[in-house]
Amino acid sequence: MDPTDGMTPADSVSAYLDIGGDPTALAASLFDRGWISPTSIAVWTDIDDDGDLDFSAGLTGPPDAQGIALRGSVILWRCQGGSYLRSEIASARADFGPPALREAQDLTGDGTPELLVAYPLCGAHACFAQFAVFLWDGPAMADRFKGASDDMPYPELSIEPGGPGASADIKVTATGIGSVGAGPYRIWSRTWRWEAAARSFLSGEPVVEAPRYRIHALYDADDAFAKRDTSTALSLYLRVIEDDSLLDWQTTGERRPELAAYAAYRRVLTFLESGDETSARAEIDLRLEGLRGPASAYAELARLLLTADPDRGLPQACGDVRRHVAEHSEAILGPLDHGYANRTYLAADICPVS
Repeated sequence: MDPTDGMTPADSVSAYLDIGGDPTALAASLFDRGWISPTSIAVWTDIDDDGDLDFSAGLTGPPDAQGIALRGSVILWRCQGGSYLRSEIASARADFGPPALREAQDLTGDGTPELLVAYPLCGAHACFAQFAVFLWDGPAMADRFKGASDDMPYPELSIEPGGPGASADIKVTATGIGSVGAGPYRIWSRTWRWEAAARSFLSGEPVVEAPRYRIHALYDADDAFAKRDTSTALSLYLRVIEDDSLLDWQTTGERRPELAAYAAYRRVLTFLESGDETSARAEIDLRLEGLRGPASAYAELARLLLTADPDRGLPQACGDVRRHVAEHSEAILGPLDHGYANRTYLAADICPVS
């Protein structure tokens, strides 16, 4: 393919196809010239089910004065009546990098392939992508991917086939943040499924991985307590204390003793909230009595709960705990800080009974 001087990559492809250039050599030529957008593919496929192969690729834009390629777009050349009709299906977007054609396959189950496009976006410590699914919708291609995916750091895309004649699921998994200060990352995903009535891929609820890190098991325990699921909360707090398979974030030093002590304190609170003072006292005797070092701060919280005036009740005792936390925030809240990708605990979170 010999581009005419001054032509953009897209213009050169159009000129090449218009003179009957060999389509089998086109994709390789585009890669050789560096005209394909990063991570993009180029495909020959029948996009409109008319029996003729169409060409699509994510191309870079024309170079600037310094010779650097501009944003670019994903373009479709649709074969019709012996000529190729060119259309820009995924234009450049502000703040995003050049859109890339990632997949060309039948995602809806109707026997005709769709084009899956990614708009990349990278910051200081993470990259994101907004995905789009373009399908032939009469006179033009239309994006049928609904909902944001650009809040998912370092996304991994997977297509999960639904079998012959069935639509596929599009699963996007957020895998992490490239910064030590973010702390341990809890992987989560969303799955988009084809809804025939809406003629769109719609996203389901986020699915969070089972905890691998001790701090994430602690979050699940606190969440169970907030839902008044007493048995689950007690079981999860016990896992924080005893499960050697859970990972600990070593960046700020060994924090397992403090997390275990906090979990034991929360077991005391959970027993008291359910009216079981005997078990609360037994928990202190078993796991909090005699603690030394930083972990002892949580033993003090448990003692505050039990030494409060019983006539005032647990909400008032929690008020005493929250005031104590506010006065000793570094000792109590500091060990619970696991980086900005994780929760920030406040005094109100330590004893949430009011």
